[in-house]
Amino acid sequence: MSEAQGQDEYAANPNQKVYDLPHQVDHEVNVVKIYFAKQVPKMTWETKEETYTVKSGGQVSDVKKKYVKKGRRNIQAEKEDSVRLSAKESVKITWEEEVQAKKADGSPDFDFERINSTTIKKKVWVVAECQGASGKLSVEIHENKLTHTENIYENPVRFLDGETEKSIIDFTIDGTLVYAKEITMRPKSDEDLKKLIDQFNKRDDRNAFLYFKAEVKETEDEVKFPDETHEFLNKDNDRFEIRYCNCGNNYDITCTRYSGKYGPAYWGSKKLENYADWDALIEDKKITTEEKAILVGMSENEGKLDSVQSYDWDLSGEQMILTAGAMQKTVDHTGKGEFTTQVEEFKAQYPEKYDELFVSCGWTVDSGILYYKDPSDPKAEKITGKTLSNKIRENCKESLFGKTVECKPLQPIVNAVIDKSFQEKQVLDFIKRLKEVVLPLTPTGYTYKLSDYLQSKLGKATVLDHHINRPGFVKDDFGAALGRFFAKKDANTAKENKTRKEGEKLENLSRNPAEWGNMHSEYEQEILDDYGNKRRGTDMDKRYGKMKKNSNLS
Repeated sequence: MSEAQGQDEYAANPNQKVYDLPHQVDHEVNVVKIYFAKQVPKMTWETKEETYTVKSGGQVSDVKKKYVKKGRRNIQAEKEDSVRLSAKESVKITWEEEVQAKKADGSPDFDFERINSTTIKKKVWVVAECQGASGKLSVEIHENKLTHTENIYENPVRFLDGETEKSIIDFTIDGTLVYAKEITMRPKSDEDLKKLIDQFNKRDDRNAFLYFKAEVKETEDEVKFPDETHEFLNKDNDRFEIRYCNCGNNYDITCTRYSGKYGPAYWGSKKLENYADWDALIEDKKITTEEKAILVGMSENEGKLDSVQSYDWDLSGEQMILTAGAMQKTVDHTGKGEFTTQVEEFKAQYPEKYDELFVSCGWTVDSGILYYKDPSDPKAEKITGKTLSNKIRENCKESLFGKTVECKPLQPIVNAVIDKSFQEKQVLDFIKRLKEVVLPLTPTGYTYKLSDYLQSKLGKATVLDHHINRPGFVKDDFGAALGRFFAKKDANTAKENKTRKEGEKLENLSRNPAEWGNMHSEYEQEILDDYGNKRRGTDMDKRYGKMKKNSNLS
């Protein structure tokens, strides 16, 4: 058996990392599949072992639990699970760990995983599965205009192979079975790229659908294709979508005014209560119905999911770069802030989406700082801070107040926060903030957490609302409200005790809310009515009034 024949398990099913091409046939070239792909690490299981010494005793099963983590399996110990270990006794643990496979030369190994879409200017892999031992496989990319009157691209599509512009990919057939070439989906010159973008902007969806045409030359062997068209990915629901991200002037951005200063704003239209995937999040147990009610009830006070503005100032008196989303997360005058963190987390969770929505439109996050660089200007420099906030606000002035203005940097931010994946992140970040940041807070002067005092939806919504807008005031302001509440209760107790004999006097109300019993809801409401109206921040009394009337929080 030849070396090539021995590799016949390496032919990729486009949607899997398991390979099962038929055996090669002598004197035949069979072009099986051609598709767009991304490189993914080729993983394998590696056996590992470690000797663990217990500190204060315990069972072997307890030691094994310490080794449980994602990417591990088959965790074993040299002793039975039920064996009890004494202090400083050791036990050997073995397991299999998922690691990236390596090639014969020691370099990391990769598989190819089919993708169904990309954006212009991005790199993709063209992968061909082809059986045979001789010849040249030539592949062209074409656009199917479908119902449009004209193509965006001139066929065949031009792309970059390294720094060289080409319109044909050539593979030398040598028995390898899987052939791959990385290309960049753009023409070489910036002028041609601009023309291409102009063509995309003529379409409402700013997309096109591509397929492959292939030929085999320079072989005397019989050549086979799946059909007589020699086309791949040119059937309905099979074509490859390429998009130009919506960085263009899609959204009506208005010049507005705040405290005498002018800046751009997109007010948005997507209310949190109308978020389309509530049921899916609940079904997937990512949130609960109560958490949904809290967010919906509080959301009337917050921005829309797709709201973006740059007219505000931070507490230091410097211009904010921008504020975005339902939680009105900010980027401060240094490029840092909660929105920057949110984008950085989105980058880690959805790297392809991050590239599509942010990087290709000029926005990047690096080491906790958000930057912008005009993607259409090859001479533009990456900017942040006051330079960026001035750039964003440059078209806003008194004479344009209330009018639609051009604001190129904010367009992609609006487009990003509208994206389905980013909307889900906004919703889940609300819940994460409530559960992991707000409710664990301990009010100033007290030892119990907010979660101990607040059992109602209204209570949780009120502290979340405050923390989103004035996070530094929550502990002090809730502590102050508790102080006023207990002072009033203690005064009432003292007054009542004046009429009672020794041995019959009442004790002051317990500071431990767990001891309030069936009076908890009444006491909580009394505290909330005070805290909700007196907490520091803009229009906090009105915000609390709205939430108190909201049926979701009753």
